[in-house]
Amino acid sequence: MDGVGEMEGRTMNFWWREVAGWVLVLIGLWIFLMCFQYLSATQIFEAWPAALVGIIVFRGGIHLLKVAVAARVCMQAGKKGG
Repeated sequence: MDGVGEMEGRTMNFWWREVAGWVLVLIGLWIFLMCFQYLSATQIFEAWPAALVGIIVFRGGIHLLKVAVAARVCMQAGKKGG
């Protein structure tokens, strides 16, 4: 029964990754909105660094989501197979 406690902690870790991924995706979208506002005000030189940061943050969030989902699928496959 010691393994059950270990698995519970790991499952919670996957949820934290997923929540962090969604937070990063939302921050990335907020940065893109800020870029749109810069471009609407014709502030081109202020928009491109923010766009670069937005791309990095957004892709980081997507990566965390992929890792969390893959870990959850592997955990479920381990439960069914073994």
